[in-house]
Amino acid sequence: MFKQILLLFAPTILIFIGLSIMQNVLITFFLFYGWLLFVPIIITFWKKTNRYQIRLPISKTSIIIGIISGLICLAAIYGFVVIFQSSVLDIPQLQRLLEKWDFSGTKVILLVLVLVLINPILEELYWREFMYRRLFLKVGNVLAVMITAIFYSMYHLIVVIAIFSFPFNVLAVIPVFLAGIMWGIFRIKLGSITAPIISHCLADIGIMLVYWHIIL
Repeated sequence: MFKQILLLFAPTILIFIGLSIMQNVLITFFLFYGWLLFVPIIITFWKKTNRYQIRLPISKTSIIIGIISGLICLAAIYGFVVIFQSSVLDIPQLQRLLEKWDFSGTKVILLVLVLVLINPILEELYWREFMYRRLFLKVGNVLAVMITAIFYSMYHLIVVIAIFSFPFNVLAVIPVFLAGIMWGIFRIKLGSITAPIISHCLADIGIMLVYWHIIL
């Protein structure tokens, strides 16, 4: 039970340490993505009885669903911020915050590439594959999807509280939760995390478009 609780809460704790305490995006990335990458590998391969194959078959259906849902997420994210930017964003304050987090200078391109290309893969592998499988064995499909979506959303709250104005910072977590539910359903219905990864990637591109076109 303790190990399960730790696996659920650790990503949020590491994001909090990196952004709120250390106040450095690069350190946050090392802590967070290090956990998402190495902990599942260590736990999965420590004992032969725990080994399983990652469900990543690439089918036409998965690709189409991933692209369509991802483009919808991208358009919704970018469109919402463009329309309501004066209400939800304080651009000068956000620019100062990103500089404080050391999200600036030449390293920005590298960090953006990580967010767009590596982040969707590692987050989906962790939540919709590794944690989903562990929880499914104990609570079944529906609760496994709900729980993974809740804890996936939790560490995003740390980020959006700092970025958006109230009450939009709290409300911004709702779409994150719904996306987690959607990607969990894709995982179940398609038997693969291919569609969630593609969709997640396009959603993150939407966030980066907001950064490049509005914040900068």
